[in-house]
Amino acid sequence: MGHETLIDAYSQLRSRLHGMACRLLRDDEDARDALQDAFCNLWSADAPASEAEARNKLLATLRNVCINKLRKKHPERLAPDAPEPAADIPAEDADMDYGPRLMSVLSPLQAKVFTMAVMDDYEYEVIALRLGLSVEAVRTHMSRARKKMIEQYKKIER
Repeated sequence: MGHETLIDAYSQLRSRLHGMACRLLRDDEDARDALQDAFCNLWSADAPASEAEARNKLLATLRNVCINKLRKKHPERLAPDAPEPAADIPAEDADMDYGPRLMSVLSPLQAKVFTMAVMDDYEYEVIALRLGLSVEAVRTHMSRARKKMIEQYKKIER
């Protein structure tokens, strides 16, 4: 084992890690830099003992590198005692959280599939295995969930 395990895990997860970094940083070049920084940080540390450990360390390190990049880029947003950035928004709109209202229109299975895919970042194949569904059924539930949530969002915004 050793650094070969890290290389294998990185090779398998590279596109998923890049996607995660892009979602966090909202910039492709910053995401590539963060991915490289995370890999270099792990390379210089103790080698992981197993592939699962390598995957977990890659995910955690990349997340931390992205957070550090965001802190450097926007220190006012992530400072714990900074004033709220939405101070000029009326109070009734500032406190509005659409998440629960949007999720309320979903069936329990659609909500579970949506949460696993979006919040937990599971691939459809993993969701299908965990819930005992076909991959096509997972795709269908995701499609219907998105459609219902978009319709609910449009109703809320009116």
